[in-house]
Amino acid sequence: MKDFRVILVPEDSRSPRQVRISGKTFMTTLVLLGLFLMFNFALLGWNIWHFSDFLKLSSLENERECMQRELKNLYVMTDSLSDEIKTLSSMNEMLYASAGIEKPEYGYAVGGRQLVDFDDDESVSGANFMYRIDSLRFVARQEIKFLKDVEKKFKQREKILRHTPSIKPMKGFFSSPFGKRLDPITGTWRMHEGVDICAPKGTPVYATADGRVKTAKWEHGFGKVVIIDHIWYETRYAHLDEFLVRPGQRVKRGDVIGKCGRTGRATGVHLHYEVRVGGKPVNPMDYILPRNICVD
Repeated sequence: MKDFRVILVPEDSRSPRQVRISGKTFMTTLVLLGLFLMFNFALLGWNIWHFSDFLKLSSLENERECMQRELKNLYVMTDSLSDEIKTLSSMNEMLYASAGIEKPEYGYAVGGRQLVDFDDDESVSGANFMYRIDSLRFVARQEIKFLKDVEKKFKQREKILRHTPSIKPMKGFFSSPFGKRLDPITGTWRMHEGVDICAPKGTPVYATADGRVKTAKWEHGFGKVVIIDHIWYETRYAHLDEFLVRPGQRVKRGDVIGKCGRTGRATGVHLHYEVRVGGKPVNPMDYILPRNICVD
């Protein structure tokens, strides 16, 4: 291999100097320099690659900490939601008590633990959080079902109450009670199957409950009489001066159905009012309640 000469020329124009380098030495130097550069480039690439992994790991750790904080906040929110559901459950129990029925029991442990209380030192995990959400959804669905059930019961009860005679049919004073009495016309003892209320002619007569007009016609003894069917009850309004309803008509409590008069077998202007259950007369006074407790 040929040798190499390196000529060094000083700036002050002195005589140039020559350095002789053998070919073997030159090639060895080049190889070592190449290896050195390759090693440094490899080291630089390794450092960059590991630094990128470090940045990714650091970013993932930050994201994990952020998610842990958000998960803890969601735990606090689910605790609050759990308290609200418990309050809803207590209110449901009060509604059931008001309806006079017992609230059905159900086990929170259907399909596993429900409304589980996690210890403070227990790790906050997505799996636990989803289990809490499942538990709350289960209880919420149960309470909604109970609400619908008790609503149905109240509607049934409201229907019964609305169809139950509960108000005075006409303004005026009671002149004759329910029960046996001396008949004012014949002078003999007879069963008086209703009560008599005296008022001026033309005084409005009201339906005492929701129902359907069964009869609005003249009957011997009763004169002009309106009979209303209330499903479980029947009311009669006799000696009317005028009809203001027709057979088959639906009426609500408080609707004017006629006017007070003296038609039929009567000694004076008054309303004869009856309440019947299963076709048998009962004391109407038991079905005249204060207005503040009536279902309007």
